[in-house]
Amino acid sequence: MERKEEKKGFSSEKEGGIWFTFSRRNLLTLAGWGLFFASIGAYLSQIMGYKGFFYPKVLFEPSPRFSVGDPKAFSENSVTTLKSRKIFVVRDGNSFKAISVVCQHLGCAVEFSKEKNIFECPCHGSKYYRNGVNFAGPAPRPLNHFEIILDDSGRLVVDTSKIVPLETELVV
Repeated sequence: MERKEEKKGFSSEKEGGIWFTFSRRNLLTLAGWGLFFASIGAYLSQIMGYKGFFYPKVLFEPSPRFSVGDPKAFSENSVTTLKSRKIFVVRDGNSFKAISVVCQHLGCAVEFSKEKNIFECPCHGSKYYRNGVNFAGPAPRPLNHFEIILDDSGRLVVDTSKIVPLETELVV
């Protein structure tokens, strides 16, 4: 009684269709290569795919330079809040200032108190005079002042990309 030893896998010579022996080692090797190529494909799809390498990395934000209106539209000795642009337009007599709404402590939105005639941060208690100078609370510096000019048509134009000194004001 002689027993023939058979191979545990199938080869291309016997079956004619598989080009390698079907063993556990070959199956794990094939799975490893499959995972490798799947991860390379996922990486390349991130680079080359929609919003990938060829998509421009641009922030679609409004222009930092914008018109706020006619000087006559602002009443004398008033503070007008433009929440969408995050600025206050302060008018004292014939002078105008554009002051940031953003608190210098942690970036909260500052509000103007008409009763006290000051700017107050509702979150952490910083207080600013009407000209934007801090006098109480944890804020380390005054509110930012932005450039404000008159354009050719006589309208006020604010440029939030240009921070100016506290003393800067536009006299109309």
